[in-house]
Formats: sequence, C-alpha cells, structure tokens
Amino acid sequence: MFTHSQDSTTRRQWVRLLSLWGTLLGLAAPAMAQPAAYPDHPVRIVSVSGAGTGVDDFTRLAAKYLSDKTGKSFYVENRPGANSILASDHVAKAAPDGYTLLLAVASAVAANPYMFKNLPYDANKDLLPIARMSVVPIVMTVPATSPYRSLDALLAAARARPGKLSYGTSTSGYKVMTAAINGLAKVQALDVPYKSSSGMLPDLIAGTIDYAMLEVSQAVPQVEGGKLRALAVSSPVRVAALPEVPTLSELGLGDATLTSWLGLFAPAGTPRPIVDKLSQLAVEFVASPEAQAHFARRGTAAYPAASGEFAKAIREDQARWKHYITTTGLQPE
Repeated sequence: MFTHSQDSTTRRQWVRLLSLWGTLLGLAAPAMAQPAAYPDHPVRIVSVSGAGTGVDDFTRLAAKYLSDKTGKSFYVENRPGANSILASDHVAKAAPDGYTLLLAVASAVAANPYMFKNLPYDANKDLLPIARMSVVPIVMTVPATSPYRSLDALLAAARARPGKLSYGTSTSGYKVMTAAINGLAKVQALDVPYKSSSGMLPDLIAGTIDYAMLEVSQAVPQVEGGKLRALAVSSPVRVAALPEVPTLSELGLGDATLTSWLGLFAPAGTPRPIVDKLSQLAVEFVASPEAQAHFARRGTAAYPAASGEFAKAIREDQARWKHYITTTGLQPE
C-alpha cells in the first residue's frame, strides 16, 4: 500500500512526465506539420483559350518560365468554349492546393457575372486572383477581300442595310465590345456566336461573316499575312504592331473603348503562401526577356499587378463592364 505522501509524490512525478511529454510533442508538431515545398509535383494551368491563339502562346511561355524557375512541370490544358465558363467553372471547383490554376481573360470574371443568369461559379467568391500579366488591345477586323476599307465605311453600310451584315463573337467580352460600337454607331447587325476565336477565324477570312473583333495577338499575323484588314483598335493609343490603324477614340467611338487582360487565378481557399509565391513568379515573368519579346511580336503590353492590386482592378473592371452591358441593352442569357 502507498502512503498518502508516496501517492502524492507519484502523482507529481506523473504530472511532470506528462508535462514533459506534451512539451516534446509541441516541439515536434511544427516539424511534423510542415508541408512539402511547393510545388512538389506538376501544376496544371487551365486556359480559357484554344490552342494556337495568342493567349495560348502566352500561357505556354509562362508555363515554361514557371517550370524553369521552380524545377517542376507547369503544363497547359486548353478548355475553350462557352464564353470561358467551362474552364473557369472547372478551376473554381478544383482542389485549392495550388496544383490547378486558371489563365483567364477579362470577360471570364468581369463580363460573365452580368451576361449569364445562372453562372455555375461566382467569380468573386470561387476564384482567387494571383496576378494580372498582360493587357490585350482588341482589333476590329474585316476580311482582306471586304469592300470596307475603314470603320466608317463598314458602319455606314450596316446602317444602310439594317440586319443584313453579320459579325462574329467568341466570348461575352467580344459581344459587349461589338454591341457597344454598334449601339453608338446606331447599327443593327446579326450576331453570329462561336465557341472560340480560332473557330471563328476561318469564317471571317472567308467572308462568311462581315466583321469581328479579335485580340491583337491573333489579328496581327492575319493582317500581316494579307488575310484580314484591321479597321480600328480598342486601346487608348495606337498599337505599335499596327501603327496605321486608328483607335476607336480617334474615330469618335471612345465611349466604346474596352480592352481585355490576361490573369492567373487559383481556386478560392488556396493557401496564401502559395498564392504569394505564384504572384511573385508571374510578375517576374512579365518582366522577362521572353515575355517582352512576346509583347513586341504580338502587339500586347505588359501590365503586371500582384494579387491584391489585381483584385482591386477586377472590381473596377466589373463596374465598367456592367455599365456597358446595361447601356447597350444586352440581356443576360
């Protein structure tokens, strides 16, 4: 039998032992909980654009840069169509672990919330901005065989024949931009929707549709190749790759000026250290010689913004796109 004194001593010894054990566990826990360095396996970048577009070229260039910098594979998966909804929704519902990212254009998060009634993702709640990487001027184009050699001539012809001319749109963004121009010019024309700009391009070149707006990186090679004619650019100033092409503002349509951008996103809930690391790498990529050469060749421009600044810019863009959608009378689908 233990005496009362012996029992108390034993209890004190057990308490000290348990306390020591708890301390050791506490010291070991941080080391045990440390996650593997990110990334430790391949990272997928889902692109809203089809293969062979300027956006796709840029995405693959960024993926190579990220792969080189981290020593792990970043690869591109193209999911074009449905006004960027397919790709955006897929990433919005992916695991928030940094291994599924989205390379999106402005319409996916700035226009779609106001163009679709039952969008399967919430651009503000389900997608986390990582970095804005580029601004993309938009070019109004016609086939090289078109009789219209200026935007004024095209719009005059459309006014003279209401509903007879047709234009192609491949995203909600292009739909809004073209509707803004048509509305300001008091033009009625037929909207022909396509799943992607690459799918629309053959019809535009062939003259199946009369006009369409394209990202500058997609328009420039076709203009230089003699397949399309550029009539105007949406940027505030002329594009270096198309120095003879006037801006919408020069043509009296400045109120319709909208540009797109390319940005990197992750599913909401992705750990902040991963987002910050990717944001820093993305901004560094934009300043790289490879990216700068791409911008010069394609007519786009660097416009880097880290995660917080990008999130603020998106909110401002959403207000701008909502204004255009409302004033042009476009109805959500």
